[in-house]
Amino acid sequence: MTPVLVLFRVVGYGLLLLTLFDVVSAFIPLQLSNPGWQFQTAGGFVERSAVPLLGYILVFYDNQESRKKRELLLLKLLSWVALLSGIFYFALVIVLFITPPNINKNSEDQVNAQLNPRITQAQQIQSQLKTAQPSQIEALMKNGRVPAGTDPQAFKSKLMQEAATAEQNLQTQATITKNSQRLALFKNAIKWGLGAMVTAVLFIRIWAGTAWARQ
Repeated sequence: MTPVLVLFRVVGYGLLLLTLFDVVSAFIPLQLSNPGWQFQTAGGFVERSAVPLLGYILVFYDNQESRKKRELLLLKLLSWVALLSGIFYFALVIVLFITPPNINKNSEDQVNAQLNPRITQAQQIQSQLKTAQPSQIEALMKNGRVPAGTDPQAFKSKLMQEAATAEQNLQTQATITKNSQRLALFKNAIKWGLGAMVTAVLFIRIWAGTAWARQ
């Protein structure tokens, strides 16, 4: 066996071992009831799928030449693991397409929880100003150190306009944030979903192409 072939196999086993470490790390701790964890974990597997695929190619390169009996047993196990990996990545496709709606709802709820109180406050200010008596407006002007001679009605209109502008800005900010999060979420869902599908097919092809190891 040539030194290059030895190097191929050593690197291949090393990559598969690193993949095992990643798998163990990804599932600790388990959060199966958390759609966000499911989505990000599935995406992480897709992003790192090139490592085990390359590891398999290097390990199985050159078929049975110069293989010891113990290594052939390991290769038989790895061949079946490739099939299981293909099935696993097909399952990830499902995860990546069913979790985004729940994640999107949770994200929107967080945005609403952050901005809705401020929007409500701006609306309440407008409502209070609309029904405020002249004496109340004058008291506001006094507390706000408004220059003498300022028209109370003009001051009231200015405050209402500022409150309305603040409300509109917050509404716009909420809409932009939700749209941005939704777009990023579904872009990742499509990218990772297609990546998981391709990876699944490649693992199945590796399993089919290593039939000699299972004999």
